[in-house]
Amino acid sequence: MEMSRNRIPKIGLALVLAFFAYCAVVVGDSGSVTGGPVEVLGIFGTALMFVAILATFATIYIAARRAHQAGSWLWFFGVIFMWPVSYLYTLAVNRHG
Repeated sequence: MEMSRNRIPKIGLALVLAFFAYCAVVVGDSGSVTGGPVEVLGIFGTALMFVAILATFATIYIAARRAHQAGSWLWFFGVIFMWPVSYLYTLAVNRHG
């Protein structure tokens, strides 16, 4: 049970990092890239972007719920307003829920 508590945040962080790496490879050093996500990233990159966004929202929900249950309002508002803090809170600060 302990290992499954952070499955969504771990997968979400991996997806976000994979998306950033994919963007670095695809977009690279192109100075000016214009167009929609499908034009710039392709279908795979666009799908990866949306999956990473959904996983981040799920992590924000998990982190906010854990912060609320712990009674920590500073962390609660931090994870809602700054998405990287939600990964920090779920994976390092309040790992056990």
